[in-house]
Amino acid sequence: MFNTKKFPRYKQSDAMDCGPTCLKMVAAHYGRQFPLQYLRELSKSTRQGVTVADLVAAGESLGFKTFPAELPFTVLSEKAPLPCILHWEKQHFVVLHSITATHAYVADPAVGRTITYTKEQFLKAWRKEEESTSGRALFLEPTAGFYAQESIAEPVVSLKTLYPYLRAHKKELIPVFATLILAAGCSLVIPMLTRAIADSGIRTHDIPLLLLICAGQLMLFLGRMVMDFIRARLLYKLGTGISIQMLRSFLLKLMQLPLPFFDNRHAGDNMQRIADNQRVEDFLTSVFVTFVMAAITTLVLGCVLLYYHLLIFLLFVTGAIASIIWANSFQEKRKMLDQQKFKALAANQQILLEIFGAMQEIKLTGSEEIKSTQWQQLQERSFGLKLETLRMDQFMQGIGLFINEIKNVIITSLAAILVIKGELSLGTMLAVTYICGQLNTPVLQLADFIRSSQNTLFSLQRMAEVQHEPNEDEQNTTVLPALTGNGQDIRLNNIQFRYGHQHSSVVLDDIHLTIPAGKITAIVGMSGSGKTTLLKLLLKFYAPVKGEIRIGEQALASINAKAWRRQCGVVMQDGYIFMDTIANNIYCGNSDRNTERLHTACKMANIHDFFTSMPFGYDTVVGKDGYGLSEGQKQRLLIARMIYRDPAYIFLDEATNSLDAHNERAIINSLEHFFPGKTVVIVAHRLSTVKHAHQIVVMDQGKIAEYGSHQELIAARGAYYQLIKNQLELGQ
Repeated sequence: MFNTKKFPRYKQSDAMDCGPTCLKMVAAHYGRQFPLQYLRELSKSTRQGVTVADLVAAGESLGFKTFPAELPFTVLSEKAPLPCILHWEKQHFVVLHSITATHAYVADPAVGRTITYTKEQFLKAWRKEEESTSGRALFLEPTAGFYAQESIAEPVVSLKTLYPYLRAHKKELIPVFATLILAAGCSLVIPMLTRAIADSGIRTHDIPLLLLICAGQLMLFLGRMVMDFIRARLLYKLGTGISIQMLRSFLLKLMQLPLPFFDNRHAGDNMQRIADNQRVEDFLTSVFVTFVMAAITTLVLGCVLLYYHLLIFLLFVTGAIASIIWANSFQEKRKMLDQQKFKALAANQQILLEIFGAMQEIKLTGSEEIKSTQWQQLQERSFGLKLETLRMDQFMQGIGLFINEIKNVIITSLAAILVIKGELSLGTMLAVTYICGQLNTPVLQLADFIRSSQNTLFSLQRMAEVQHEPNEDEQNTTVLPALTGNGQDIRLNNIQFRYGHQHSSVVLDDIHLTIPAGKITAIVGMSGSGKTTLLKLLLKFYAPVKGEIRIGEQALASINAKAWRRQCGVVMQDGYIFMDTIANNIYCGNSDRNTERLHTACKMANIHDFFTSMPFGYDTVVGKDGYGLSEGQKQRLLIARMIYRDPAYIFLDEATNSLDAHNERAIINSLEHFFPGKTVVIVAHRLSTVKHAHQIVVMDQGKIAEYGSHQELIAARGAYYQLIKNQLELGQ
C-alpha cells in the first residue's frame, strides 16, 4: 500500500492558493521543488483562485502531461494513476495520493496534512452532483521536460531576517541590556541574603543584622522595580521606532509591486499582513527582551544553584528541559491553527471592507440580513479557531506546569532530606527553594519564547511572500528623458494580450497601430472590445503576451514605469479622489505647487467657481470621509488634476461620461486649447468627444476593425458609422 507519511504535504498561504499548493505537492512527489509564489504566477492565480484550465496550463508549463477528466469512483479507485488533483466541495482543490475500495487519503492544502476519508465522506465532498458517484480530477504525468528542469529553491525565511531592524537601533538597545544586567544582579544577591538570614541572623540571634539584611532585600527589590520601569519606557520608544520602520518598509514594497499583484489578492490578506508586522514588532520589543531577561536570570541563578548542590542543579535542569521539549512539541498543530486564523481574520477584514464600501448597494438591494449573516458565520468560525487554540494552550501549559511542579516538589523534598542528614544548612535550603521558585517563571518564559518565535516565523513567512515578489520596475529599466512639445510616436506592433493563462480568451489580438506624436487619437468600440485594456497596456500596468510597444525608438518594456507615468496625464473611468484637501488632490504627485496654475486648471475643468464656494475653498477636505462630491464633480476634479500635471502624453478613458451636456461642451472647448502639441489618446463613446480627433480607431472583439478621420469613416459607412449612427441622427 502507498505510504501516506512519505507524501509531501504543504499548506496554502492565502485563501485562494489551494490550486498552486496542490501543484507544489505533486511536483515535490516527483522530485522537483518549486516555490509557491512561482506556481501562483504560473497558474495565473486571481482573487477567485484558479480553475482546472489554469492548473492544466501551469502543469503543462512545468512539463507534465495533463488529463482533466470526470469519472466515477470505481474507476478512480481501481485504475486511475495517482497522485491526482481533485475538485473538492465545488470550490477547493486537494491531492488524492492513495485510495482503496473503502478509504481515500487526501492531502488538503487548507490544513497542510493528509486526511483519511471513508468512501461515503469522500463521495460527499468530491461528487459533482448530489446523487452522482462521479467527480472531477486532473491527472498529471511527468515527462522528460519535467525532469529536465532544476528545482527552484524556496526563499529562506528565519528569525535572522529581523537582525537589521535591531542593528539599526543598537544604541537604544545598550541601556535596555544594562537594565537587564542590573536586574539580574539583584536576582543574584537576593538568595544569598536569604541564606544569610537563616545561617547568620537567626542562628546567632543577631537582630540588627537581620534588619540590615531585610532592608537590603527591600532596596534590591526597589532597584529591580526601577530598572523594570526604565526598561519598559525604553522599549516603548524602541518598539515605536521599529514598528514605523517595518510598516513603512512593507507599505513601500507593496507600492512597488505591479498592478496585477493587487488584482489577484484580496485586500483583507494584505491588511492581515499588516497585523503580522505588529506581531513581529511585539516579538522584537517584548518577547525577545523577556527571553533575554529569562536567559540571564536562568544562567545566573542556575550557577548559584550549581554552586550550592550539584544533584539539585541536575534535577532542575532535567525538569526545565522536559518543560521546553513539551512546549516545542506542538509546533505543527500551532502552525495549522495560526494559518486558519490568518485566513479567517483576512476574510473578516474583506467582508467588513465590502460592507462599509457598498452600504448604498446593500440598502438598495435589501442585503442587510445576508451580509450580517455572512459576517456572523465568519465570527463563529473565528471563535471556534480561538477556542481550539485556547484548548491547545491550556493543555500544553497545564502539562508543562505539572512537570514544573513535580520538579519543585522533588527538589524541595531532596533539600529537606539533606538538611535532616546534616549535609545542607537550613539557610542553603531556603536559598535553594527561593532560587527554584524564582526560576519557575524564566523557564516558562523560555517555553513561551519558543511558541512566540514559531508564531513570529509564521508571520515572517507570510510577509516574505510579499517581500520576494518582483518589483514593477526591475533594475534593467531605463529612465525616459523628460519630454516636451510633441513627444514621440507610440507604436504598437503585433500586440496580443490575455488575462490569465495561455488557454484564456484573447482580449487584444494582432494590434498594429501608430499613435502619432502631437496628435489626438480616439479609440471607440462596443463595451468589452478591449479599449480600456489597450490603455492599461500603454500605461504599463500590464505587459503584452506577444508583440512590442515602442515610445519613439525605445521599447516601453525597457522604460522605467514610474518615469514613464510621470510624463503621462491620465483620467480613468474609476479614478480615485483621496481623503485630502481639494488642492492636494489636484497637486497629487507634483512637488511644484503653483496656486495660479491650480486655479487655471480648475477653470479649464469648469469647476473653479464650485471649489471657491465650498466652506474652506481649496482647503476643503474631500474624498470618502470628506465633503461629498457628485460623480460629475469628481470627474472634473480628475480632469483638473490631469491639466495641472501638464504632461506630454494624455490618456482619457471615458473622461466626460458623467458630465451633463453643458459642462462637457465647456470642458471640451478648454481641452481643445490644451491639447495642441501633446500626444492624446481618448477612449469614448460620445461623438462630441471623438469627432475632432486626427485619428479614430474602431475596435471590435479585441481587434482593430478600421481607422481614419471622422469624415473618412463616415464616408466608408463601416463599423464606425454603425456605432455612432444613432448619435448622428440625433445631431441632425
